Amino acid sequence: MNSLTHTDAKPWYRYPLVWMLISIPASAVAICSVIIWLAVTTTDGLVVDDYYAQGMAINKSLDRDRHAYQHHVAAKLNIMVTEGLINLDLDKGLLANYPDTLQLILRHATRADSDFTLELLHGQGSRYIGYLNKSLPAGAWYIELGNPDWRLNARSRVENMASVKLSPLPTDN
Repeated sequence: MNSLTHTDAKPWYRYPLVWMLISIPASAVAICSVIIWLAVTTTDGLVVDDYYAQGMAINKSLDRDRHAYQHHVAAKLNIMVTEGLINLDLDKGLLANYPDTLQLILRHATRADSDFTLELLHGQGSRYIGYLNKSLPAGAWYIELGNPDWRLNARSRVENMASVKLSPLPTDN
């Protein structure tokens, strides 16, 4: 007797190995599509058009830092987030007089949409006061205080009640 072995031939889509082989290039195409979409829809914030003008602006900022250091200007900033109040005690050092207003710039370390600028008004003696018009998200903040002639910088974490000392950094020359 002749016996032939008969195996049922399954269609190609019934084999798991075929689907595994198809899934590798298909997932590569899907991932590449997502990467291309991200590259097209997001902006590259690191590239600037006018790098020379920005370099010159950095030199002006360094002059302001140098002026604050030479005149021994310092400040203590108290931020009361829940009350929306900012108090500043300015040590004017060798400056002739207290400015009528100071500009306070708060930049969030990771969220550019949270940045804002405040004008602090001169009160009695060395005191300045300002009001927060929006809440401050928790996290690290870059703080800049100054006027057109000088500036002070600091980096601090802002919580409910934060006290930050601002002092000029030593500069060359």
